[in-house]
Amino acid sequence: MAARVIDAGFALVYLRLLGRTDVGSYQFLVVFTTYLDTLIDFGLNALVAREVSCGRVSAAAAFRAVNLLRLGIWLVGLVPVAVVYGPLRPATNLSAEAGLAGWVFYLALLPSVLAKTATGVLWAAERLELSAGVSVLSTVLRTALGAVVLFGGLGLVGLATASVATNVISAVVLWWLAASRAMASTAHPRVATSELPLAAEYEGPEPTGEHAGAARWLGESWPLFVNQLLQGLFFKVDALLLPGLAGNAAAGVYAAAYKVSEGAGIVSSSFTLALFPRLARATDFAGAYRLALRVLLQVAFPLAAGIALLAEPIMAVVGGRDYLPDSAIALAILICYLPLSYANGLTQYMLIAAGRQRLLTGAFVAALIFNLAANLVLIPRFGYVGAAWVTVASEIVLLVPFRLAAMTVAPG
Repeated sequence: MAARVIDAGFALVYLRLLGRTDVGSYQFLVVFTTYLDTLIDFGLNALVAREVSCGRVSAAAAFRAVNLLRLGIWLVGLVPVAVVYGPLRPATNLSAEAGLAGWVFYLALLPSVLAKTATGVLWAAERLELSAGVSVLSTVLRTALGAVVLFGGLGLVGLATASVATNVISAVVLWWLAASRAMASTAHPRVATSELPLAAEYEGPEPTGEHAGAARWLGESWPLFVNQLLQGLFFKVDALLLPGLAGNAAAGVYAAAYKVSEGAGIVSSSFTLALFPRLARATDFAGAYRLALRVLLQVAFPLAAGIALLAEPIMAVVGGRDYLPDSAIALAILICYLPLSYANGLTQYMLIAAGRQRLLTGAFVAALIFNLAANLVLIPRFGYVGAAWVTVASEIVLLVPFRLAAMTVAPG
């Protein structure tokens, strides 16, 4: 949470120094890099946390196998990077500088291969305070370096270079923490599947084991990857469509408002990640889920109402008067998604904890189809306003199948 607060503080700097147009390009680069980051993760972090915490595989074996897999995936990711920042760059309204920055941002993902796997091991050991501390450290470094390069006039390429330096340092620290603090404590002996919580509900292949090959890891993790990618596409694809369909200035206005609405999700994401290992071992699964959902919604509704009412002064502080009134209008609409997002996020990880991640895929496919179609229709006509309403509606589309899937695991 502290890292998100620091990152929000950095937004006060770059929104003013870059301006609407460059902020739109920056948002495109960040979102596209996030999709590539999802590719490299390939759903493996949640799988590492589940398998290690339940004793199906030792932390050391998972660390070795998953790092090798992610390195191979990073190499595969060079193909879409070359296409988007090469022949497709004019269609996205990206400048040559932005294209170069995109390549540097992808280079910054290479050390995250190690960092992500180390985080998964710490997650399994319920040592999220360690990875959270590193997240704060990396955010402080990225913010400090980013401010230096922006004030130095280095723009988007400077921000990408700061990301490379930060990720290298974070990867080294996380590797050391995982090796010294988590691997010994999570190197459980292999146990029978029937002895594990929710064993009767488990839908995947046999336990991963110490020497399971890449196919086993990929076979079990690909539904998680597909769901994460679909979720990212349906929720953030508007950031990729806005520059080409409505211009970089409109994309910048929307990005400023989106930064605030995204920050409001801190409570839900932090709470859900901390709860995940306990959900995987819960005996009263339905009770734990209902209690967590009640707590999150009690926070979400008043928070969303307050932000909507104060949208204009909030955006005046975050982006400055240059973004008004457009960003305030976008924020007042966007924040309506918050209670839906809190509920959907918890339900997603509840299903993963129960080994029912395949139930998520259909829901995300439906949401993505709706989101793409609606954005393609509404953005050319209504710009950022259309994109904001589509974001809210997409959460409603996702809520219905998520609720039906949740009833199969936690009825009541």
